[in-house]
Amino acid sequence: MSRELSHDAPLRLIISPVAVRQMQKYPYIVKVSSLRDFLKKIPGIGIPETVGVATLKSLGYTSSNDAPIPKILKFIGFLDEGGKPTEYYRQFRNKAKSGLVMATCLRKAYSELYQTYPDAHNKDTEALRNFFSAATEGGEAVLINTVNTFKALSEFADFEAGPTTEEIEKPVSTVPITNKVAKGAAEGPLTTINVNIQLQLPATEDSTIYDKIFESLKKHLLGR
Repeated sequence: MSRELSHDAPLRLIISPVAVRQMQKYPYIVKVSSLRDFLKKIPGIGIPETVGVATLKSLGYTSSNDAPIPKILKFIGFLDEGGKPTEYYRQFRNKAKSGLVMATCLRKAYSELYQTYPDAHNKDTEALRNFFSAATEGGEAVLINTVNTFKALSEFADFEAGPTTEEIEKPVSTVPITNKVAKGAAEGPLTTINVNIQLQLPATEDSTIYDKIFESLKKHLLGR
């Protein structure tokens, strides 16, 4: 006997735990120590083709609690959607620049947080928890893990660094200045300069003196 669904019957939407995690706007990791450890290793290890589960296992991160690391790196811009390291990842390997790179990435990834608190990295747990509570449907444990993840990332950032974001994102030009000048001179209009030189020649019957005078003019003026 078949049963038909009544139009008046209430519909129940069942959301699985996986779906709840996908609705989490800000990624988090329970094992924050693994995230710290991986970030510390980036300057010393080679640049992998991609960073995924296989990469994590090859570096010793075999726990299921380590799995969110690639997702967090994508969120802050260290990896693209395919898991490939970005220019930010590469520049983070430079220890002299890593703090600035991380600060730039966090300001972008957590832009709404920094709009609310320009010094979000200095806020206490309670202030951060209150902010993230509006961006997740998780419970208290999720909120605390989200806060701890942000704090762990902030430990690697230098928010007082001098250079601007544009100086990180745009590579420095390596074209020699002489080439630019030569190119501009070749493409631009030429300017004509007229030089009027008046000479008073000595009265003499020795023609060799005149020859030497004109030869000198040719050498020092016309020759240039």
